[in-house]
Amino acid sequence: MTAFATRPRPAEPHVTFQDFVASRPDEEKWELIEGCFVTQAQPSIDHQIISSNLDRLLNDALERTAPGRIAVPNPAIDLSPTIRGHTYVPDIAIIDLAEFEPGQNVVGTLYLAVEIISPSDRRRLSSLNRRKIDVKLAGYEALPMCEALLLVEQRAFDVTLSERTGSGWVRRRMTDPDDRLVIASAGLECRLGDVYARTTLARARR
Repeated sequence: MTAFATRPRPAEPHVTFQDFVASRPDEEKWELIEGCFVTQAQPSIDHQIISSNLDRLLNDALERTAPGRIAVPNPAIDLSPTIRGHTYVPDIAIIDLAEFEPGQNVVGTLYLAVEIISPSDRRRLSSLNRRKIDVKLAGYEALPMCEALLLVEQRAFDVTLSERTGSGWVRRRMTDPDDRLVIASAGLECRLGDVYARTTLARARR
């Protein structure tokens, strides 16, 4: 996700995430972190290209291996009851096709979260003195149904894949465009370079 556009604002106790988002303009993107509503700035074009690439790659893989799941850009993920006061909006998430209905924008089941990182994601949240991305990663990992997390840098070929195992989380970092990105739970196997196809970073290597 990209930089904060405004200061975080505390959520009123009686206002749900859905109610708050419904009261805001459609073009705004909000998250609920530690009980505060946080808005996001417009992502860069490279950010959007990476998101589009992963959307296509993941959905193509899911069609073959898990047709009951779908990769969706920017869905709101409610972490309750595991963690209350947190509703995150990953850049891409794999969710259950059967969980949502017409008009719904918040779900509770998450199998994979993709976060495309910008420098602002490493800024510390004043209320927690922790980096925003670290708070979100801990939240995702706490969700019982979450099987994998993918962190993608925009400005370098640099991806970290975390996968849940019986003994915890296993992480693998890839920095070579020819590295194989394999996400077993999503049925995905591709080159790391495929994630960055048509970005300015990829075009600069030609």
